[in-house]
Amino acid sequence: MEITIRESHRGLSRSSEYHFVIEGNRLIHISRFSISQKRDYDMVKYVVDLSRLSGKRVVEISSSNSGIFCWAYVYPAKDLALEYSQRRKEKVPLSFLNSFELTHLTYREKRFLQTDWKQYYVPMIEELRRLFATLKNLNRESPYVFLTRLIKCQIESQANYPLSFLIPYSGNARRKSLEGLTKGIHQLWITAHILAELGKAGKLRNINLDFEQSSYYAIASFNCRDGLCSLWYEFDMNPFTMCEGMLWYRGASATLRYFYQRVESVLHGKRLRRTPLRPDIAILQGGASCNDLVEGFKVRMIIECKNWDYGYWAKDIDIQVVPYKEIFQPDIMVLASLKKVSKYVKEYLGRYGIVVVDEVYPGGRGIDELLSLVRML
Repeated sequence: MEITIRESHRGLSRSSEYHFVIEGNRLIHISRFSISQKRDYDMVKYVVDLSRLSGKRVVEISSSNSGIFCWAYVYPAKDLALEYSQRRKEKVPLSFLNSFELTHLTYREKRFLQTDWKQYYVPMIEELRRLFATLKNLNRESPYVFLTRLIKCQIESQANYPLSFLIPYSGNARRKSLEGLTKGIHQLWITAHILAELGKAGKLRNINLDFEQSSYYAIASFNCRDGLCSLWYEFDMNPFTMCEGMLWYRGASATLRYFYQRVESVLHGKRLRRTPLRPDIAILQGGASCNDLVEGFKVRMIIECKNWDYGYWAKDIDIQVVPYKEIFQPDIMVLASLKKVSKYVKEYLGRYGIVVVDEVYPGGRGIDELLSLVRML
């Protein structure tokens, strides 16, 4: 009996579904069992001889336009011939897949699992669970943590693999998803450590654990040497996306117009095509909400996070990192690197007044060095 299985291949941030067949301790994508397949844009149709799946079970992974669902469905492979609502689906956590090998991964991806993922990101995720629990206790009035769906599922699911690796159809799609996932984990881990440090010192005043982009409010406000400061996650100053699109309905104040004039000047002077206006972490004087930003803001510190080897982000120095320094004019500009950075690169960035702090990972010396700079504010 031949059946047709349809999949939408749109990554994990849009509506998609993927089917894997369980064989022993391996998960094999349904494409390996297909007789033929036909692609129509993002939709792929696989024709499968159901007799090849006799006695096997299927794992189904799904996502919506809000992101991946934090669970999977398992059911007998023969149920693929039934209407979707009639399949005998068992809902399981994504950690159910921990004991299986994802056979579509490349040698390089499998090596990443045993090296960087195990050494850096698994400890970060474990620490984030503990740090978020502590921060929730500090913020009893609103103890909710808002994260993008992929990162939220990664932290809460207990999965021992990056969820990006569940994308079966494209190594390039997996790579792009993994880049965003690991960068987000690194940024969150650094931000959570800053919050925990401020809480330990008794400096925190208000906490707003909303780690989604273009938030209207700072992550936290805290006491600093010159009064009150605010901590922003992915501080977005891109026109019409900043502050939930505030400029669409409020327009730019004289202060913001002056800021964007400086942006244009830097772009023109450096002949940049894209506008670097969303540093990973920013600390402002005052500025606890977007209402304050309209009236003007002073940047005390910017922390730009890099979690891959220098060769991967070297191109960003002149088109992103240095422009951040010139556009935002922070008192302290830090490049926080997970990996070690050469003395030459540190000296080069030092000439622009940019401090490089490397080995910023659990157990690395960098996180203490970074927190010592925050304590100077």
